[in-house]
Parts: sequence; structure tokens; C-alpha cells
Amino acid sequence: MSLSGIFFCCSVSISASNSKMFVSGSCDMTAKLWDTRTSSCVRTFHGHDGDVNTVQFLPDGLHFGTGSDDGSCRLFDTRTGHELQQYRNSSSTHAITGPANNVTSIAFSYSGRLLFAGYSNGNCYAWDTLLAEVTMAVTFCYQATDR
Repeated sequence: MSLSGIFFCCSVSISASNSKMFVSGSCDMTAKLWDTRTSSCVRTFHGHDGDVNTVQFLPDGLHFGTGSDDGSCRLFDTRTGHELQQYRNSSSTHAITGPANNVTSIAFSYSGRLLFAGYSNGNCYAWDTLLAEVTMAVTFCYQATDR
């Protein structure tokens, strides 16, 4: 099987409700939904202004999240193709700060209510997926050194 159309794939996640479908994140600022039965891209999801470094399906297998070099996470619906929510620091009580705030990894709680996002500055934030607010921040103090 050969899947064409992935531009420097950064991350993949398989749907829990349909193992024939998976989503990929790419350096072309998009996420794509793929069907392994037809070896084709079913839908392309736009919205990020940077590489999509990480993708993850919610436990329902119908929605997925993305994390990008633009510092945001987004939630998408695979059935409609719509962006449902955006998670980006604004006036939250937990300010996302540091030398860089690219999103490097994401994971969802079992219920899907929390989105955990890891950032390139070493910090981790838990976002409430319904309210789009940071509910918990785990920050690390470190000093960069040449190795």
C-alpha cells in the first residue's frame, strides 16, 4: 500500500472507532484524514500557521486534536471537517511563556474533557476542551546549556 499526499509527516493517530482510518499531521500546516482501504486522503484540515507536529484522536474516534509550531492546539470533527475549538494562550491565569511555545505533543483524558499539551519550552498545560481554558499548568525551570 502506498499513500501519497503526506508532506513530511510529523505524527499519526489511528481512530479507536474505525481502525481503517487514521489522521496525520504534516509540515505543510495541515492534518489529513486517511482511509487505508482506498489508500487515499479523505479530508484535509486547515487552520494552523505552522507545522502540525502532533495529532491525536479522542477516545470517541470521531474527533481529533492537533498541536502546532504556531503555539496552538485545535479540535476537529472528522465527520463535518469543521474546527470545533482552538486552544491558544490569551488572558489565561496560566500564561504560556518561555523561550519557545511550539506544541510538541498532545494527549486526551479518557473522557475527552481534558487536552494535555506539551510545549517546546518543557512546560505542560491541561486545557478544558469545552471552555478552552487552561485548568492546570506544570512548568519547569531549566537553564539551557550547550552539550
